[in-house]
Amino acid sequence: MSTCSTPMIAVVRGQIAAVAHATMTRNTPDALLCDYEYDTPQEVSHFDADLADAGIPFRRWMIGDAANPIAIAFCFRATWNTPRHTFWAHVRVAPNFQGQGYGTQLLNTVHQWAVSAGAQRVRVMAHPNDGTVQFLMNHAYTHIGTEQMFSLHIGAHSLPVHQAYDDQLEIITLAELMVLHTDAIEQACVLHAAISLDVPMPDEPIVTLSKFRRLLGESIDPDDYLIARRNGVLVGESILMRDDDDAGVYWQHATGVLPAFRGQHIATRLKSVAISSAAMRGARELRTWMELSNQPIIQLNHALGFAEIHEPGSKIHIFEMAL
Repeated sequence: MSTCSTPMIAVVRGQIAAVAHATMTRNTPDALLCDYEYDTPQEVSHFDADLADAGIPFRRWMIGDAANPIAIAFCFRATWNTPRHTFWAHVRVAPNFQGQGYGTQLLNTVHQWAVSAGAQRVRVMAHPNDGTVQFLMNHAYTHIGTEQMFSLHIGAHSLPVHQAYDDQLEIITLAELMVLHTDAIEQACVLHAAISLDVPMPDEPIVTLSKFRRLLGESIDPDDYLIARRNGVLVGESILMRDDDDAGVYWQHATGVLPAFRGQHIATRLKSVAISSAAMRGARELRTWMELSNQPIIQLNHALGFAEIHEPGSKIHIFEMAL
């Protein structure tokens, strides 16, 4: 006589969590990936270490085996552009095991832990061409926003004409700032952390100096990090990053201005210089993500020549449920 048992949900940490979650990400088509998903154990470990360093509660779960997971989930307290007591969550089930209740089990487990950690709301991302959308709606989640990828095809006709302004604003690179100040990286990190509090940067839930230094060493060239400065005060930024797979594509990772300096066309000037900088580096295309509810930035990007991309994975919906 044989018996069948349902795999148990396990809380996972450290290397086991990193392997399980990275494995699930590697086995997921790129067009279905959401923010906070990383395909190497090192990236997962870095993400968790940053949260831990900042004292942010988080947890990961797994069903099955770390080398061949059936389903995974994670949840952490949000830190950017959200009401207090809002947590981000993610649940993913391997294709061969979907429709068997594993997603529901994990989501319920996430909700129980989130409540115990102080959550009042939980947000989840989902692609429109993914069954996750219907799954979330079936579990009382409501659609609250959409992030859309935009693209600018760079040519001589698309390069903006830089106007002369008499307001003491200068735009320099982080590399230039590092020549001027020994604590330039610390200054830039403070600026980036302040801007990230209310500018949507969903793939960067926390900014710490150690993480910022690591990004500069791995992903961001200080020559591609634009900073707006007025009378010596850092007031805005725009970060360019080369695409991992196509040297002719650059990403505008973040453009933001401190609240006290908004409404002064600083973002326009940062984005304008970023377009020219990307062109100087041989880019044929500049891509960026934007929240569709942010009409001012949508209008600005349209004016600069950006257009929506309509391809698999270029749109992500955000859902929320009150606990």
